[in-house]
Amino acid sequence: MKILFLTHTFPYPPHDGMRSTCYQLIKHVSQRHETVLLSLIESEEEKRHLPEISRWCKKVEVVRHSIPRSPGQRLGNILFDSDPFCVTQFFSPQFESRLKEIVLREKIDLVHFLSVNVSGYLPAVEKVPALFFPHDSVSMQFYRNVQRESNLLRKIYMFAQWKKMKRFEETRIPRFSQTVVVSEVDRRWLLELCPQSDISVIPGGVDCDYFKPQPELEDKTPSVLFRGVMNFPPNRDAALYFQDKVMPLVLRELPDLCYYIVGGQPTSEVQNLSDGTRTKVTGFVEDMRPWMAKATVHVCPMQSGSGMKNKILEAWAMEKAVVATSLACDGIQVEHGKNVLVADNPKDFARAIVRLVKDRDLRESLGRNGRQMAIKNYSWDYVRSQFEKVYEKMVIPAGNSMKSVNSTAL
Repeated sequence: MKILFLTHTFPYPPHDGMRSTCYQLIKHVSQRHETVLLSLIESEEEKRHLPEISRWCKKVEVVRHSIPRSPGQRLGNILFDSDPFCVTQFFSPQFESRLKEIVLREKIDLVHFLSVNVSGYLPAVEKVPALFFPHDSVSMQFYRNVQRESNLLRKIYMFAQWKKMKRFEETRIPRFSQTVVVSEVDRRWLLELCPQSDISVIPGGVDCDYFKPQPELEDKTPSVLFRGVMNFPPNRDAALYFQDKVMPLVLRELPDLCYYIVGGQPTSEVQNLSDGTRTKVTGFVEDMRPWMAKATVHVCPMQSGSGMKNKILEAWAMEKAVVATSLACDGIQVEHGKNVLVADNPKDFARAIVRLVKDRDLRESLGRNGRQMAIKNYSWDYVRSQFEKVYEKMVIPAGNSMKSVNSTAL
């Protein structure tokens, strides 16, 4: 099968959850199918990473695009655009033209849209089966963000984007041949908006050979780690929540405990959490694994957002004990007390951390069970096999040609 992947950001290096998922999926699907990648880039510097993706794809093509981000452009979207900003800001006429050329030239069997950000290009491939993989329900993410946001201007902006995204998902998803999300929670949300759509669940994956235990690097003094891209509102909110609500309770029992906030693009609010002693904000790190290995316990105190948290899978792969909220565990086969401790209020969260720091046997048991679960149910080979089943449902061999099973005329 000949598959064209579309990405709004170049999927290498895989320093965040979105890029990592796209990179691993492209890599593993390419081992069994002929693949082409068309991606937006923001700078010529990104072209130095082309050889890595070219190892897997038959062809890799990129289109440079300056992505709008200013407050004025966001305001313009609220006032004048029907589509959400995270779609319109990635629209490029040159990308659309190149997409049409590739579909015809390469005789593409299926187009795999790897995020909501590229879903605006669907009309350019109306005659080819189109798979939409938004990862999660973005309208649910906006809705939850609105509930948590305290800044009035940001709240107004998020509310406007939620309304636009809800309408966008209602009208756009039914036009795709198939949609895939990473959790049943996301699937149920989207089916409420578009009940006639064909929506499947395929979980995210983790590379357990890359993320593997390094117990020799663990801190001698107790520490906890929260990681992610720190200008992403759910991550920012979680980092602040932990510092304000949970950390003071933990320090009563463990006064020497350190809190590591690791990940790129921290907002000023997150940067201000760093006190030089108990809380450290690293910013971007080239390799996350040494920091992951250092921490006694990993925390995932998510209060908003949607989808599946790769940070839990990657902590499991490194045999690290995890404390997480129920929301953070959506889409993951967690079992409280066996591979994770689930806590949904500050007192329970703090109590779970103290318990794990003081009980090495429990900590190690959670880590071992987590890694076993990651290897068994979240390998990228398994994820690829599930996508292949979807591909096969969408595209049926007919002699030397392919035809769509359920693509809808646009």
